[in-house]
Amino acid sequence: MKNLICAAFSFKEGFNTSTQTGKTADDKTTITYLKNIFVTLTSAKLHNPDDDVVLFANANISEEWVRRLKDNNIEVRICPFNEFVIDKEFIWALAYYKLCVLSHVVKENAETKKYDHILLMDTDTFTTRRYTDLWAESDFGVLMYQVGHDFTHPDRAVIREDFEKFYPEEAKTTPITHYGGEFVAGKQKDLEQFMETCHKVFDKMTTDITKKMHERAGDETIWSVAAALTDARIINAAPYIFRFWTSKIFYLVSNVTESNPVCIWHVPNEKEAGFIRLYDYYQRNKEFPDPVRVAGIFGITKAKRPFSFSDIIFRLKRKLGVK
Repeated sequence: MKNLICAAFSFKEGFNTSTQTGKTADDKTTITYLKNIFVTLTSAKLHNPDDDVVLFANANISEEWVRRLKDNNIEVRICPFNEFVIDKEFIWALAYYKLCVLSHVVKENAETKKYDHILLMDTDTFTTRRYTDLWAESDFGVLMYQVGHDFTHPDRAVIREDFEKFYPEEAKTTPITHYGGEFVAGKQKDLEQFMETCHKVFDKMTTDITKKMHERAGDETIWSVAAALTDARIINAAPYIFRFWTSKIFYLVSNVTESNPVCIWHVPNEKEAGFIRLYDYYQRNKEFPDPVRVAGIFGITKAKRPFSFSDIIFRLKRKLGVK
């Protein structure tokens, strides 16, 4: 069984990179992203040594960075940004390249039949475990991360409003689910079916001159609307990836790092902080620290339970077997 783990990196001068960095594409920002990419794909390869790990880019990357990635068994391939192209007035215009890459990979794999499973993930993720269960579950459908936003959450509302605008009849009976763009995985057949729907959705939402997508509509709009309309089975990927929004007041109240651990951490706010520290750590030590220390570097701290006298009594009774 051969699997492909891939990520997409697009560069267009003057285009916005992400809302987390709030910057446009330039040389300095590119270096930051390349360090993120290195951490993302190297951590994936270390835990999945038998799988192919590939970075797809729409332009040539410097020989130095190609060498650094190659030295860690990561291949770099050029994929032209010739599908899902949208004006730069849309702040997520570069993110549509992920759709382009997955479309390209699926078409290529239809001819070569090289891979049993394909995973496309964001370049601000960190892998902590092997993907064995992830691949096994993707035998049953397309795995996508359900973000969990409520009906009126601003990010979901943008998607819902466009869905209601372009698909008014379907919107009456289908509550749109917000799926993140950081993770899509599946078998060839299911991904072919899903990407065919993505193409139809994108064409409809960009060629209807009577309507216009929201300027904040990104790749997640296309993923989510296609997920609502496709005949492919969509499976929530929450058991395998979690999106951590770190900040100075962030506290983790979750079991996704220990008792029910996911294998991929998505940490969007750490592009210029935690990922850079992890990159530097790897350059010094040729390995990543253990997940507990990585969590500290990312600011994923454990919630501190209040200490009380009653808690001491409860623990003592439990230890003594007293009910």
